Amino acid sequence: MNRQILLAVAGFASVLGTAHAANVTPVKPIEHHVCMALDAPDDVMMDTHHPISFMSAPDPSATVISDASVVMAIDTVEPKKNGYALAMTYTLQPAWISTKWLKPYSVVHPGVTCTPYVMSNGKLGFDFKHHQH
Repeated sequence: MNRQILLAVAGFASVLGTAHAANVTPVKPIEHHVCMALDAPDDVMMDTHHPISFMSAPDPSATVISDASVVMAIDTVEPKKNGYALAMTYTLQPAWISTKWLKPYSVVHPGVTCTPYVMSNGKLGFDFKHHQH
């Protein structure tokens, strides 16, 4: 539970903190993409020597593009390949992510929905909606 709260805070702070400081706003939802969240054990999330990474191809030996974000946009059209899903970096570039620790955002954070957006700064962002029960 604490890990989920930490992940939620980290995700919201990284997206909303930047958006608030720079007055960045959602412009356009990204078609054929859904929000997914990393849901790995703490020892995996905190492993700085082997971080969960965005890859240049759907292969563990491919070039690392960058560390994966806690929340990411996953393509719903491109089929999974070799245990990897096609994702999008914050600069809207394609990248591959292992599906091992991916879960739908709403499963990891019940009561909150997430929609990937192109932001007013031309980068990837997310629109989070909290739902009351």
